[in-house]
Amino acid sequence: MSPRPDTVTGLHAEPALARTLVSWDPLGFDPLIDHFRIYAVRGESAPDAPQESDLIAKTVYPNFAHTDLDPVGETWTYTVLAVSDAGRRGRPSAPVTGSSQPSATATGREIATIGAFDGRTLEHHLAPSSYAKIPEEFPDAVIEYEQGADDPGTAWPYLLPGPGDAWAGKKLYRARWTLTLDEAPQADLDLAVWLVDTTRLGGILRVSANGEHVTDIELPPGSTRGSREGDATVPGSPLVRSFHEQELPAALLRAGANVIEFEAAEGGWVAWDAVGVFARPE
Repeated sequence: MSPRPDTVTGLHAEPALARTLVSWDPLGFDPLIDHFRIYAVRGESAPDAPQESDLIAKTVYPNFAHTDLDPVGETWTYTVLAVSDAGRRGRPSAPVTGSSQPSATATGREIATIGAFDGRTLEHHLAPSSYAKIPEEFPDAVIEYEQGADDPGTAWPYLLPGPGDAWAGKKLYRARWTLTLDEAPQADLDLAVWLVDTTRLGGILRVSANGEHVTDIELPPGSTRGSREGDATVPGSPLVRSFHEQELPAALLRAGANVIEFEAAEGGWVAWDAVGVFARPE
């Protein structure tokens, strides 16, 4: 009879924004592993034996991303076991508890935002599918948005094209967000950039503040459906959401007008969910 797989060891849960990354030690080749079964229950404890109703995924790899978690943060306890190519199950691993990283949109104080952090593009200009009008309305590839004066529905297109987009002329598009601060911040802030989808090209979204580089956001390959569909919260939606939150150094900001610029430096378009600046809790 084929031997039983070894017990999974080294189970580890790493926090990430709106997801938890679970990994474990790989197993050998005797027996051959057909797949791993990942069980999860909410909270900080797990039953003595995994329940099939708690199975959340199967994978051939020694890692798994538990996605679509509440950006406020969620705590789950995970158990993993291996199944051989003969269908024999190993004993379950020791459980491990992990919590996803809370979003600045939940923990911080809102200073300024464009759009709602809700998994939809629908409140933005030309959403959900009139992308062909973007190069017509913004022939110089520059989008200007002034906080307090402009509205997402009329001034912030739901897509920011990238140099890989032939339909937009393969240009480097920039979105320039001007916001006014009553005083210079005394502490670093958080910049939240949530996307409803990206293209299969992935790419780089370059962020600057008052002309100074802040970060390059590496865009994950998406479904390329966000140019035509605007709601990633619909059950079974193919849209690939991504969440990016970055420190915004206080030294780059000043009292008065500040310009935060987003440039699609590589790859294809991004479909905006929302962007925002948040003060950290004291």
